Amino acid sequence: MGTITLKAEPLTKENFAPYGDVIEIDGAKHFGMNDDGMERYYDLANVDIDYDAGGKPVLSMTVCNKVDSMPYEMYCIERHPRGSQAFIPMTDSPLIVAVAEPSDTVDLSKVKAFVSNGKQGINYNKNVWHMPTICLHDDQRFLIVDRGGKGDNCDLVDFSDTKITITL
Repeated sequence: MGTITLKAEPLTKENFAPYGDVIEIDGAKHFGMNDDGMERYYDLANVDIDYDAGGKPVLSMTVCNKVDSMPYEMYCIERHPRGSQAFIPMTDSPLIVAVAEPSDTVDLSKVKAFVSNGKQGINYNKNVWHMPTICLHDDQRFLIVDRGGKGDNCDLVDFSDTKITITL
């Protein structure tokens, strides 16, 4: 059995770029709307949906439970071949993500971990390998933007011969 320990690094647009978009308003394009009663931060992520077989963009919400303890041991990794997948926080709490670049099979030695500042969302590009989201507090809520429709859109890999541990 191999052992890999990942130290979660701060989530930034630059270091997450190979895997997708960091969704945040800091430094984003914006403009006033509704008689300047609101500031709209525009085009924060690339929503990439395959419309074949009746695919369509879907908005959902999720409520996460916190992990029992840190360090966290990963047990699986997944990817979505037919669409990007965004998680936009509705609460001000950090989350941890672990990712690997798109490929036909996942190379566990190339998995990287990131921790958000609590206000950032993430948008995984199509085919980017990622673990299920790790929440550090109970009742973390996210708006999810991804693909719905016919056709399988989740490849899941369970691994038992490699231990991957994530630390802060």
